[in-house]
Amino acid sequence: MIYRKRIAPYEVYQNGVLEWVALDKLPTYSKEILWTLIYRKMKAKRGNTMLFPWETERLINLIRAENQGIALNGNNFSFDQQNYIIIQGERTINQYMGNPINLDWEDIKKSEKHFQAFILQNLQIENNNFYPEIFGKNIVWIGNEVFAGSGMQKIDIMTIERINETSYLFRIIELKHPKSISGISSSVSQLEYYINWAREDIGGHVRGAYRFNIKPILLVLTKNFGIVQRDIINKIRELGNISFEPEVWEINFEGQGRIKA
Repeated sequence: MIYRKRIAPYEVYQNGVLEWVALDKLPTYSKEILWTLIYRKMKAKRGNTMLFPWETERLINLIRAENQGIALNGNNFSFDQQNYIIIQGERTINQYMGNPINLDWEDIKKSEKHFQAFILQNLQIENNNFYPEIFGKNIVWIGNEVFAGSGMQKIDIMTIERINETSYLFRIIELKHPKSISGISSSVSQLEYYINWAREDIGGHVRGAYRFNIKPILLVLTKNFGIVQRDIINKIRELGNISFEPEVWEINFEGQGRIKA
């Protein structure tokens, strides 16, 4: 796990939830299944996996129910390996986090993964000023490599933007790097799949996501503007039949961005 983030717990409970209860025990409604964790399990790899807000809510509710709603008090906790429970401890053990990773515009030339990591490094929750026209301004959720189906497809970057108290915009962003530009023609079918997977009235995997609030975006990193051909732009536009105002953007190595008309 090469990327690490220091976190502080919001709530701490003594007992965890068995995996079969969280993943295999069928809830009343299929939309309550923790699909993201199931996809992760199928992939059988370690790492950090972001959960959608409603998946987080369900998992927390399962943990609270297991503990009768009673959380532990205090600031320091440890794990009792004999009884497999979390207990209050006397101190917090600080693990070595490694050297911080700070990418710049020069690093994004290396690979699509560097481009993706650079974007995530600069995005901000709630008051985002990093290309808000692409990623959203009032972001409430950010995900990268978001599992989207049993075929192990992954959305490069997805954000949920709050428009007002009751409305949200789901931005599905497909990235293309100069080193993967030969596959740019596949972006149309990828975005179409993600839209259909996400829409609540079709695939049903993203709650509250419909044709009118799913915004697909093809974001291409390029040395010089004009790399995206007209036929690709037109095909992306046709996704407007199943989504909301799809767009094609190009960003050059200097950080200048242009929308493709």
